[in-house]
Order: sequence, then C-alpha cells, then structure tokens
Amino acid sequence: MSTCEAITIGSATQDVFIRSKGINIVRIESCADEKAYLTVPYGAKIDVDEMFISTGGGATNTAFTLNRFGLSVVVVAKVGQDRSGDIIRERLREEGLDDSMVVADPDQRTGYSAILMGSGGDRTVLVYRGATLHLRESEIDWDRLKSARLIFVGSLSGETAVLYPRIAEFCAEHGIFLAANPGSTQFKQGLAACQGFVCHIDLLFMNKEEAYTFTGVKPKRGPHDEHEMLRMLREAGAKRVVITEGAKGCQAIDEAAYYSVPACKAKVVSTLGAGDAFASACTAAVYKGEPFARALRYGAVNAAAVVSSIGAKRGILTWDEATAAVTACEDSSKPR
Repeated sequence: MSTCEAITIGSATQDVFIRSKGINIVRIESCADEKAYLTVPYGAKIDVDEMFISTGGGATNTAFTLNRFGLSVVVVAKVGQDRSGDIIRERLREEGLDDSMVVADPDQRTGYSAILMGSGGDRTVLVYRGATLHLRESEIDWDRLKSARLIFVGSLSGETAVLYPRIAEFCAEHGIFLAANPGSTQFKQGLAACQGFVCHIDLLFMNKEEAYTFTGVKPKRGPHDEHEMLRMLREAGAKRVVITEGAKGCQAIDEAAYYSVPACKAKVVSTLGAGDAFASACTAAVYKGEPFARALRYGAVNAAAVVSSIGAKRGILTWDEATAAVTACEDSSKPR
C-alpha cells in the first residue's frame, strides 16, 4: 500500500459543455435581489455553436490543482462500470493521479452533467448524479486515508452525504488537515445541524448564496452580511472560512483578521469549475506554508485561469505559474 500526501473525496463526472447564441439570459429584479435565467424558445431546435466534452466533479477538479501544485494525490469517488467511468479513470492516470480508490459500481451509471452556456460565460448545469450518490463508508479504505496529510472533501449528496461527519471526525482523530467545500445537501441542513463536523474543518469554502442558505442570515445591502456569516462560521469552529462572490472576489476570516481579496481580471469564457479551482489552490498554498492572505491570491489567480477557457480543468495552473501570477498581482497593487 503506497502512502499519499493528499486525498480528494467527492464526485467524478463526465461533462458536456454546450454554447449557443440561441441561449438567452433573462434578468428579473425585485427590491430584495436580482435573479437571472438562461432561456431557450420552447419547442424550438437550437443550433449549437460549440461543444466540448471533459471530465468533471469536485473530487477530480480539486485533485488536478493539488497535483499541479506539487502534491501526490489519491482520488476517492464512485463511478459506474461503463465507458464514462473508464474515461474518468484514464484521464486521472494521464494526469499522474492515483485512481486506485475510485469505486466502480456495477448497478449505477457514472454521473453526467450538461452545461448550457450563454454569451457571458455564466451557465446552467443539468446534473445526473448517478453513482456519486452511492459511495458507502465500507467502500473507503480508511487505513489508506490515515497516510494522508491533507484531505479535501467536496459536495456529498444522496447516501454519500452521511460520510461528512465521519470524514471530519476521522481527520480530527488522526491530525489530518481538512479542507471542505460542501454542497447543497449540507447547506439545506443548516449550520446548527452541521456544527458537529464544521468544528473539525481547517479551511471551509462556500459562495455567498450558499452561505446565506447555510447560516440563515437574511440578505441586506453592504458588507455587513459577509462579516456576520464569516463570524458565525468561525464561531462554529471552522479555523479559516472563505466566502467567494465570483467577479467581486472573496471575503475570509481566521483567528487573526478579516480579509478581502479582489478577483483577478479575466476574459470569462465559462465559470464552471471556478469554485473548485479557487478552493483547491488556496488550500494547497496554505498547506505549503503561505500566509492566509497570500493563499487567497493563489485561489484568485487559479480561478481566473480556469474561467478563461471552457472546462473545469483546461486552465489550471502549476505551482510555478500561480506563484508568478500572484507576484505580478502583488507588484501591481504596490504604491507607485
């Protein structure tokens, strides 16, 4: 049994990206907020301008960044015994990742996503979760997990969701650094129901809308919301918390201070994978000893690189590329 430095746990899917001029964006604004919808004419046949197929899912996306940042990585996920599952495992091996803990389920199909993209890079994702819903505790090699120094766990849904507290407690018991980017199942449960595992998280990521759902804070105007949600999550026990807000950047907190880091300028082609790119790059930077404020910039530059092309993996930076980009950002912000 080989040891590993990092393990990612979550979903593994095959993704198809669809771009069409026939997909329109409709925005509806109220006094409280604004919602946007991708729309197509009902019953119409819409020409597709561009289509791209790749692998996706939180476990594989984050593994790619951790690997390119210099960590040895094992992926824990569940796929079907089908061609899509084979392609995912082949792509992991091509990248130099360990797929030995990817479980192939003979009774479930591999998860699949169809990503519909408008002209501005925003997207709507149609998700068939398939086998990702059915990873069981008995299918994980817990002795192998003990060898890891870092575990990154993403969204866990269906019967797999019960693993969240088990993984968090396992990391606390064995002194393993735990980074987490939970999903809709955890957010709908709410902070009070999830505090038992939040208290074991070393680095917690979510976007602003997810934070509203998770904490129960009612949206208002101004920065007070972010500070209140960060404070609540920190008081729940998470050591470091990051709330991202797309093109507006991120807000974060640790034991020392609040932080605000702007997003890096980028020509946005597709926003899918930006969250995974940010969270995994920031996690790797913290793990490698960078100060938290600078680690947030690693997240920002990696996310900017990913949104500049279609697919959640195409633009992922190496550690050296990210370091150069962070240094350039810091130099540009120094007083002249």
